[in-house]
This record gives sequence, structure tokens and C-alpha cells, in this order.
Amino acid sequence: MTDRQVPPYPDQPQERVELLLRTYEYRHPFNYPNIRVERRYRGGESHGLEMNPINTRSPDPEHLPADRIVITEELPIVRVAVIGSACTPPGYVTLEAEPVDGFRREDELEEVMPVRFRADGLWGMHLRADQWLEPNPGGRPVPGREGASFRCTGREFPLAGMSCAVFEVPMSRKVVISGGSAVPGWTTDNFPDDAHYSFRIIRVTVAEARPG
Repeated sequence: MTDRQVPPYPDQPQERVELLLRTYEYRHPFNYPNIRVERRYRGGESHGLEMNPINTRSPDPEHLPADRIVITEELPIVRVAVIGSACTPPGYVTLEAEPVDGFRREDELEEVMPVRFRADGLWGMHLRADQWLEPNPGGRPVPGREGASFRCTGREFPLAGMSCAVFEVPMSRKVVISGGSAVPGWTTDNFPDDAHYSFRIIRVTVAEARPG
């Protein structure tokens, strides 16, 4: 036993490591060789890639998972930043990671501590379709939509804006990213189930470790 050991752990004194970081930026619609987009929602939004957190409809026995973005890198991933907007704020973003070999202790039960994260309360939303696709002779024309024009703009809508979630993660070979919005459920809402989160930019930081 040395003065650097922490009772009751038998571990020997440890050496710190220096992380040499490199960040990659990916933009929607995330059509990259190392990214797999799995979604059942088929919107073609220009403001970001909308992902649906709920794909199961009763009595569907499959219990389908949420739409997700799967990213793999050659070097271990240590940080992920997600930039986007909610359909109905507050939004949230989740991340599940597959850690590299050696992350777990030999005496650790993997099921006790899943490597997953969640960022809640994300401010900022894009204007929903019911807010800008209503015919309005005095409004700004919508590209590709004859007869449609903006009913309001970000200047008129204080909630319009972007949000960001940053995750510091254990060294991981793969991350799975998903997200969603709040569901107020008002009977007078044009889209009471508009629970998507729109992903615009994802920055992934990888690391090469060396003795510090």
C-alpha cells in the first residue's frame, strides 16, 4: 500500500494522460460515410434534419426506437456538440455511447452504469409550418411553394432561435444521438404532437492519448 492508493481499492498509482484533440464538423442532412441516419420521419426541412422521438403507435408490438443519428470515428470520441432547434420548446437531446475497450473496470458490472446522457430544457425553436405556410399576400414568398408566404418571422416570434447541447463522454468508438420536443397537448394546437428536434450541426471531437 502506498500513500497514493485510495482504500479499499487495490489499484496502483495511476499516470495521467494528455489528450490531443481534433474536432470534425458535420452538417445536415448528415450524408457522410461514417454517419448513419435512421429515421422514419420523411420531412425535407431546410432548417435542419427533424427527428421523431416517438415511432410506436399502439397496439404496435415492436416498440420502435426513436429516430437517431449514429456516428463512428477511427479515433476515440470524447466530446459531442449538437446544434439545432426544437419544434415545440423546451427541447432535449440524448446521446448513447459505446466506450472503447478498457473503459470498464474488471470488477464492474456493465449494466450498472450505461454510458448515456441527456440534455433537457433546451431553449429555441424554428417557426413551425402553421406559423409560416399560411397564405399571406403581404408576406415573403416561400421558395418552391407557389401561393405560400411567411405569416411571421423571427423578428415577430421571440422563441425563434437555436439551442446547443455539449456532451463530454468517455472515450467511445460510436455515439447514437437523438432528441425531441415538449408535447403541450393543447386541444387548440394545430400540431399537438409536433415533438421533433431539428439537428443542424454536429461537432465531434476525437482524441489521441499519450502519457502526460
